Amino acid sequence: MSLRTPLGQVLGLGSAKDGTSHFFGQRVSGVGLLLLGLWFACSLATLPGFEHADALAFIGAPLNGVLLLLLVVALAYHSYLGVQVVIEDYVHG
Repeated sequence: MSLRTPLGQVLGLGSAKDGTSHFFGQRVSGVGLLLLGLWFACSLATLPGFEHADALAFIGAPLNGVLLLLLVVALAYHSYLGVQVVIEDYVHG
């Protein structure tokens, strides 16, 4: 049992001040993943075939290439934020 107040126990442990940007970053990247994921699923459904040449033609289109790059970046960022939360909450020591 400690005689220190709750405020005294947490003083000097650092500042949290990062939660709001982290929260909005996860939400915005989640919405982006939802929209880009729907686009990707619809695009795969409308491909004429699944041969290598068809995939290269699909990725070679400028709009598709940019949207695929955005999908990969949003997925990596969203994953980074999620793993960071898991490590902060569940990994001790």
